[in-house]
Amino acid sequence: MNWQSLLNPDIQKFIHGHDGEDVTALALKKPPNPDWDYRLILDQIKARQKAKVKLPLWSGHHPDIVFPPVNILEQASSAATARYKAGLIHGKTFCDLTGGAGVDSCALTEHYESGIIIDRDENAAALIAHNLPLLCLSEAKLDVRCAAAKDFIKDMPNVDLTIIDPQRRDIHTKGKFKLESTSPNVIELLPQLLDKAHSILIKTSPMLDIAQTIKDLECVQAVHVVEWRGDCKELLFILGRSAPETPLITAVSINDIGEVLSRLDFTLEEEKETKAALSMPLRYLYEPGPAFQKSGGFQVITKRFELQKLHQHTHLYTSDTLRTDFPGRCFEIIDQHPVRAEKIQLKQAHITTRNFPMSTADLRKKLKLKDGGKDYLFACTLLNETKTLIHAQKT
Repeated sequence: MNWQSLLNPDIQKFIHGHDGEDVTALALKKPPNPDWDYRLILDQIKARQKAKVKLPLWSGHHPDIVFPPVNILEQASSAATARYKAGLIHGKTFCDLTGGAGVDSCALTEHYESGIIIDRDENAAALIAHNLPLLCLSEAKLDVRCAAAKDFIKDMPNVDLTIIDPQRRDIHTKGKFKLESTSPNVIELLPQLLDKAHSILIKTSPMLDIAQTIKDLECVQAVHVVEWRGDCKELLFILGRSAPETPLITAVSINDIGEVLSRLDFTLEEEKETKAALSMPLRYLYEPGPAFQKSGGFQVITKRFELQKLHQHTHLYTSDTLRTDFPGRCFEIIDQHPVRAEKIQLKQAHITTRNFPMSTADLRKKLKLKDGGKDYLFACTLLNETKTLIHAQKT
């Protein structure tokens, strides 16, 4: 039984009628029809459940949309991050060398006149060809093919943009974080890609080292670190035939439609040359959002937002005046305590450790505190090398 069978009206009715149920519990029941591929149907239900947050428009856009398998959907961009990256580079033609679920390609059709989308998996390519005409509101001309990137680029036409999201997992290893270890091997393909595309956009794991990847790729024009719903989701490297010595790094947090909520632009050279002002805790405490932490702009933040750091290696900030435009969480400091349970007059609190010689779990055990509530404890090292607990509440 293949994915086309999911379009059977009776199966569609079953899927839509059970899309809010526990898939594990459903698996224990017999399917209404013994001829159905029940495993495929359950995977479709699970994929639809994941897509309600990640791809909300897909869920209610068209009844004939067939979601890709869960393992493909998990690595796919969210609709929000796809829309953000689709607006970064302008042109008329694009090529998506790793079609996957088709989310990025769907977003690109809002900005480009035509696109070629390939995927090495026959079923994935067929699903993209089936879904995109149902999802895309533009009149972009799309050519979907089943091919491996390394084979396709030999005869690939010239395009304004090539986008590639190398596979970071296989059946033996989960979470590969070096580009030369991914499939396709971006480092190996790069010379050919630079001949075929005016711009190249590589989506990578947030675990990748930014400075090292800039060195490895050599032709990076810009880097984008993207945060959505409180998590750092993607690192984006924009490449071209010419690149500055120190490419601009942009950290952003975005909303559900890909609009920028907070932004920080800097270069590694600027970060290196910036000397952060240091201070003991003042009235307010600031914790950068995940993308802003990942970007590495820890010194630049003090300059842009007129803040002081608590310690050169403690990435927490403080001020006497509230900065509501800070790209992260803002707190009002209530008190400071020694790192001893008898000094903490709380029963529960959120605990964060920064530049502190103990894990969050071990510290929670030592302090005998439950998790949650309105109180926050930041265990950190201050500029005078004192280890302390800062008691704070959100502003």
